[in-house]
This record gives sequence, structure tokens and C-alpha cells, in this order.
Amino acid sequence: MLIEEAQWFARQIQTLDGRSIFPMLNVGSSTEKFRTVDQHFIDECIFKPARDRNYAVIHMDIEPGQGVDIVGDLCNPAIFDELSTRGFNSIFCSNILEHVVDRQQICQTLQSILPFGGYIFVSCPYRYPFHPDPIDTMFRPDIDELYRLFPETSIIEGEIIRGKTLLGYHSHDPAIIFKTVLRIFTPFYKPWNWLKVLGHSPWLFRHCYQTCLVLRKCRERSFSTNAPKQAT
Repeated sequence: MLIEEAQWFARQIQTLDGRSIFPMLNVGSSTEKFRTVDQHFIDECIFKPARDRNYAVIHMDIEPGQGVDIVGDLCNPAIFDELSTRGFNSIFCSNILEHVVDRQQICQTLQSILPFGGYIFVSCPYRYPFHPDPIDTMFRPDIDELYRLFPETSIIEGEIIRGKTLLGYHSHDPAIIFKTVLRIFTPFYKPWNWLKVLGHSPWLFRHCYQTCLVLRKCRERSFSTNAPKQAT
């Protein structure tokens, strides 16, 4: 997740009544360390404010780890049955859909878990380098492409967020930049990893973009009266 993306979602959540969006299910949560240390801004912007107000967030991932409350696959009917009984009012799904091959089934599951009026906070890369985890399908949707995966919802807010360059994100740690540049000139060492680094190198100077949506489940598909903002 980009820090600008986390800040955008934080602003959207703040505009809504907390009782209407919590308890929240955080899908593809990764570990507590990832949320609070590796990308500390995720917790600072989104989940800590909820804890401070005694709102519940349940973290779910396909892999077990510290800080993962539910371990399971969204395509597993048993997991769906469990989630459906939890009474979630919203789902947070950030940077997951580019890493799966069955995203339509997953998006249908997410919609089915929620009651009418429930919220989905969802994002995907729009312009971002290849990053397998364990795969990257290179799904890079604009607002409409992402929205079409959730036909039971209406758009509350949508925007393509402009982030920094990779150089900008790592400017606080010159060692990372030095190692990246050095790695470009050592293709003979672990060639597959070298190819991944080579693919990232142009993004040292290119801005990253994220497609971000706030959706609300409704009985009939409708469109927001406010046109979502596209990247320029």
C-alpha cells in the first residue's frame, strides 16, 4: 500500500459514521508486523483510529501469522459460511486482486458477506511495477474496470491516487538505492531476481498510481452523482 493511498482511505472512513462501517473485515491483512512496522502507516492511518474508538477490525489472510485473526481462502465455502455469520458492516480489500486468478469469484464473495448498505473499501495498482506475491497478473484497472467487479454496489467515492516515485519512497534510505543500482549490474547472480530488479528500475523515476474506491452494497446497480476523479 502507498502512504497516499492509506491517507485517502483514512479520510473516507472519517467522513462516515463509524457504527455503519464497523465491525470491519480486513482481507489479505498480512501480519501485525507488516501493518505496524514494515508499512506502519497502514495501522497509523486506518486501524489505530478504529481501535482508539473501540471499533472492531478482524484481520484475515490466507497465511497464518501474528496478528492474523482468521486464516483461510475466500473461495472456500466453509470460510464464506463463517464470515457470513460475523456481522461485518464493511470490508477492506487493498492490493489483493492483482495477486489472484479468481478475482471475480472473490469479489462476489466479498459482496455476499455484506448486508445491504455495507461498505467495501477496495484498491488496486493502476500504474505500478510487476510485484509477484506469489503472482502478479498485471491487473491494473481504472475506476470503471474495478467497479465492474462489484455489480451489487454503487460508488460513494473513487479516485486514482498519485504516489511518489520509488526513488521518492526510498530517499530516506540511500542504501536501498545503492543496492538497487548495484544489482542492475550483476545479472549473473540469481538471474530471476535480477530480472525483477531490472523491471523495477524504471520506476525509480516514475510515479506510482493506485485506483481506490469506496463502494456501498445496494439492491440495484446505480452510479454516484459525483463523477469519480481520474488521474491526469
